[in-house]
Amino acid sequence: MRISEPYYPTSTAEILTLIRANPEIQILAGGTEIVGSQTTRALEFPAQVASIAKVQELRKTIRTEQFIELGCCTTLTGLLSLTPGTLPDPLPEIIDSIANHAIRNVATIGGNLCCRSRFMDLWPYLACMDAQVELKTPSGTRWASVSHLCGEEGKPSFPRMALLSRVRIPLYSYNFIFHRKLGLGQFPGRETASFVCIANIERGKIEDFRLAFAGVQAFRLKDREMSIAGKKTSSASKEVQAIIDDYMSAFESQDWFDRRLFLSLLEEAFERLFS
Repeated sequence: MRISEPYYPTSTAEILTLIRANPEIQILAGGTEIVGSQTTRALEFPAQVASIAKVQELRKTIRTEQFIELGCCTTLTGLLSLTPGTLPDPLPEIIDSIANHAIRNVATIGGNLCCRSRFMDLWPYLACMDAQVELKTPSGTRWASVSHLCGEEGKPSFPRMALLSRVRIPLYSYNFIFHRKLGLGQFPGRETASFVCIANIERGKIEDFRLAFAGVQAFRLKDREMSIAGKKTSSASKEVQAIIDDYMSAFESQDWFDRRLFLSLLEEAFERLFS
């Protein structure tokens, strides 16, 4: 059995010092990803791990008129315990669908976004919302879109030697929301994925449109989203079918999820949107 060397930093400065000294150190808060990926009772951890769950500056919540800002160590239960209306819809419902209460008590919003093996449940919605993440490295700090955590091939691409310290979610309401979670089990696997489709409809016209599907990989067509914006919800069925066909044509190259299930989600989402 491998012996791990744990560290318990008390500030982001100490975390970054550890990262500079050992670029391969594993940063964890709730540790649910590590636990969920192992099947034996005796858990194995990397050679060096840093537990950041009790770093107070990473647990703060700030709300303005434009956005809500969450420390990366805010637990999913902590998010659900915020005053109703604090989080934009359907974020509370998406969070409530994740695993079970015991896991949500320790799993964090930062850990949900930092997974390097797949996209967890929050990524599709936060990507559609143009949420931002604060990334700290030993050489500096920058803000980036959640979408930037996805590489060119649609796979997770979290920056090396980085700490995701805060998540900033715009408080913007969409009046059309459709989301589905596929797959069973407390911990996401290859057969699980999340589908999110949101839009703003004004006077029978689609003013804004976003659609993301993600699991072990992510799928989103931003160019197609822009072409859908401006269409009427009363568009002819042939025009709607053409949009679905375009999405399915692009999805042909994706071999990570059942094409038929994705098609059924598309059809249901567009049937509701164009009604």
